[in-house]
Amino acid sequence: MTFLSSIDVRSWTEVLQVSDDVQLALFRQAAASPSSRDVKAGFRAFSANLLKRGLIDMGEYVSIFGGTALVCLGSGSHGRFHNMCTGHDAGELAAIYSRAKYGGVDDIRYLARSLVDYLCAELDDPCSQWTSLFQDAKACGDCVVMMTTGWRNVPSTANVLYDLVVEAINLRLAHLALPTIINVKLPRLAPPCEHYASLSLEEREQVNLVQDHVIPAENFYRWRGVHVIFGDDVLVTGSTADKVLQESLRNGAKSFRALYPVAIDPRVALTDATVEERLNSVVITQQLDDTLARLLSAPGYQPILRTLRLVFGEGNREEFAEFLPKVPASVWLDLYKAALGNEFLTQTRCLPSLVLLRSYLTRLGLLDDAGRVVL
Repeated sequence: MTFLSSIDVRSWTEVLQVSDDVQLALFRQAAASPSSRDVKAGFRAFSANLLKRGLIDMGEYVSIFGGTALVCLGSGSHGRFHNMCTGHDAGELAAIYSRAKYGGVDDIRYLARSLVDYLCAELDDPCSQWTSLFQDAKACGDCVVMMTTGWRNVPSTANVLYDLVVEAINLRLAHLALPTIINVKLPRLAPPCEHYASLSLEEREQVNLVQDHVIPAENFYRWRGVHVIFGDDVLVTGSTADKVLQESLRNGAKSFRALYPVAIDPRVALTDATVEERLNSVVITQQLDDTLARLLSAPGYQPILRTLRLVFGEGNREEFAEFLPKVPASVWLDLYKAALGNEFLTQTRCLPSLVLLRSYLTRLGLLDDAGRVVL
């Protein structure tokens, strides 16, 4: 086994050859000081191995690379989810999460309130990591930025969720005379992967290499110290967060933290590529049903990329015309604009439903004969 330093390991797989006590000591040192090198060296897989063997708990696993999750979910018999801390059934939270993934207004707000309540409680604790982050940033003249998953004209649930979180927590930070969070939008130039939630860890890593987020490079960190918070709606394999950490620290970020309302047991997530999609589909399935119609009809609904794929996909083409009157025409117009802005007209599986929707909106007077919005 070759060590570059006491905690800078060339391959965390090699560490599995030493005693459990040494493994734990190295784990805790590395977990306390996130490093971009550890991403490539396989620290997450090593940590999952420790969890599998009962050497660390789920909270310690989540904490690697600066992570925090409010609730950790395990998947038991019949596909039901439970709270790993209490052992209690987590069906209600799973339902909230499922609706939130498709833009459920009240559900996204629920998750946002949970995150804001957590951060406010942390800021009330003078010894917490979050208090230290903002106090240190103030003392050094640094800034704190929030990065979420990359988007391309149409937001994901995580984008909407952390817009609410940043807006609310900035009020608290301002009242405490601490630096407020700068909300950085990561662009996505290539169309996002259609079935990302069902991909294995290896497949996700390949996708992230070529068509995921455009992460700020060295120039972003040149003039001031920058502390990065990465926000996502769920920790599954960690591939997205780990990529942001690796790029951020390598390019000059002073620190990195990741925040999630929900994390999934890696003993499931790293071996069962379907678990995230099962969580997404607890309430909102792939059907055009009354549950989806109510979600889309809620005041304040805004298009979410995942919803576009659901309503315009070829699997629901036969039911699409009958489903149209169940949702307000103004919502359909927003969904139509969002879909075209994300180049869905080039997707053969979505094109027929979009053509039908254009005709429907034209008959209602919301589009003219040339397909332009009537102002």
